[in-house]
Amino acid sequence: MKLKGLLYRKLIKREFGSEEIKEYIPVFKIGSSKRIFEIKRPQDITKTNISYPLIEPFSYAHIHWNDKEKLLIYEVLEPELKEDEKEKLEKISSSLVEIIDTGFGIAKDREKAIKYLEEKVQQVLRNLGMTLTTIEYLKIMYYIYRDFIGLNEIEPLMNDPNIEDISCDGVNIPIYVVHRIFGSLKTNVMFKDTERLRQFIVKLAERCGRYVSYAEPILDATLPDGSRVAATIASDVATKGPTFTIRKFSERPFSPVDQIYLGTVNAEIMAYFWYIIEHRASILIVGGTATGKTSFLNSISCFIRPEAKIVSIEDTRELRLPHEHWIPSLSRIGFGIPLPTGEKYGEVTLFDLLKESFRQNPDYVIVGETRGKEAYVMFQGMSSGHASMSTFHAGSLEAAIKRLISPPISLPPQLLESLDVVAVMGHYKEKGGARRLKQVVEIKSVDVKSGEVIPNLVYKWDPVSDTFKKINESVVVRKIAESIGQNYKEAFKEIENRKKVLEWLYQKGIRDFDEVNKWINRYYKEKEKVLKEIGEVKEEKRVEKPKEIPKPKERKLERRISIIDLLGLKLIKTKI
Repeated sequence: MKLKGLLYRKLIKREFGSEEIKEYIPVFKIGSSKRIFEIKRPQDITKTNISYPLIEPFSYAHIHWNDKEKLLIYEVLEPELKEDEKEKLEKISSSLVEIIDTGFGIAKDREKAIKYLEEKVQQVLRNLGMTLTTIEYLKIMYYIYRDFIGLNEIEPLMNDPNIEDISCDGVNIPIYVVHRIFGSLKTNVMFKDTERLRQFIVKLAERCGRYVSYAEPILDATLPDGSRVAATIASDVATKGPTFTIRKFSERPFSPVDQIYLGTVNAEIMAYFWYIIEHRASILIVGGTATGKTSFLNSISCFIRPEAKIVSIEDTRELRLPHEHWIPSLSRIGFGIPLPTGEKYGEVTLFDLLKESFRQNPDYVIVGETRGKEAYVMFQGMSSGHASMSTFHAGSLEAAIKRLISPPISLPPQLLESLDVVAVMGHYKEKGGARRLKQVVEIKSVDVKSGEVIPNLVYKWDPVSDTFKKINESVVVRKIAESIGQNYKEAFKEIENRKKVLEWLYQKGIRDFDEVNKWINRYYKEKEKVLKEIGEVKEEKRVEKPKEIPKPKERKLERRISIIDLLGLKLIKTKI
């Protein structure tokens, strides 16, 4: 049988079992994962019925309205295994555990890992004298790949670029996901066995290079792809059984043009940040959980000049900058029994890294998240002329200031004057999970007697029209202009030029992180040439996303599923 399209497999002759029985078995291969399909939330949520591939051609996502439960359901569809196929899978899996190299599962090269696994499966089949049909082989290889190289039952979810968060609240509770379009969704994936869930969390810890046990039941770590894992393994800590939450890491960081395309900001605000960041303004990005603070921080960090020296400090690696002159630093947990101070031997905290970073004479210090005593060091650095950028958990400027000047941070109000700009982020589920920059507020001054911060609101988001409005002229831009010998009109014209560049990139569809960064660097090196090249830019228009998955992709998806049916790879709901 010759297969077409994504299901094409180069068939080769392989001998399994006895010498009398020989079969043609296809080479196992999966399609490129994490392909992004444009999806728009329908006005009538009950009409939702969307399918798209996760691990082609074996697993698919099906999001639809459930009339009985009156909510949207996210179903994972996978090949169905017959009873005899389940027995064969169990025998092969048990034998594989004894012969495979324990470290292969986290190999960075997926193709090499699959090839290695397939060789071991062939060895097991020969040892067991087991024969498989083509269809049996493909289905069993998929489940072996999923459980040995991937992350078991949640591997399809990990391959969905639309999913931002995966949460398991215990045994016999459906896993919930946070979808970038539909928000929180109940899935058909569930762990029904406590021991199996416990073993899975141990597997997560091993993939993160960490250890979890009854003595240390809480896991806070990072997967090799950068996804953040928080888990508990002991039932006396999590009463419903072991739990885990995976906050997925986007493989492709958002560029400044992506932020404009998504409606997080407009081109004028991005041009404003471009100007003040080039001139070493200190910025604090505040917002609640999952409001896009780190993504926005990563995006505006592209505006740092390519020759500048950057030191970044994080608990988990989330920032990805295009700069060569960049020192990324990570904190580290300690070992053994805690010291009287509460710390452990060998522990390296954000506070330690931040103190050390200023000794390296950086042009910019970027702190992934400020939440403790490291804030004092960062603001001292700002006061001494080191440009700093960071994120901070707070719902507004007022809330951020209260947190900063109250215990445990207890920052002297006078130090707040060294902060130039506060960007307030918001997450709006009623707008399909959209992130918006709610406010751009400058710190105008601080009253020495009362300690009261006097703000200057520059930009504000209007939720009714979903547009951004300029409220006041920028004090920070005026200060920068004076310090470099410009007048305000010249500074404003420079911001307008950068706005034109961003609008041109937006209209041309140039959104790739690396490509946008090339244009930013070109502007720094050959400004007049870039402005001449882009010419006149028409008024910015929001590029509307398609109302549904484009028709060609829908037809292609239907064709894939029909081929799968012909092969006998019947898709079913995930069963655990």
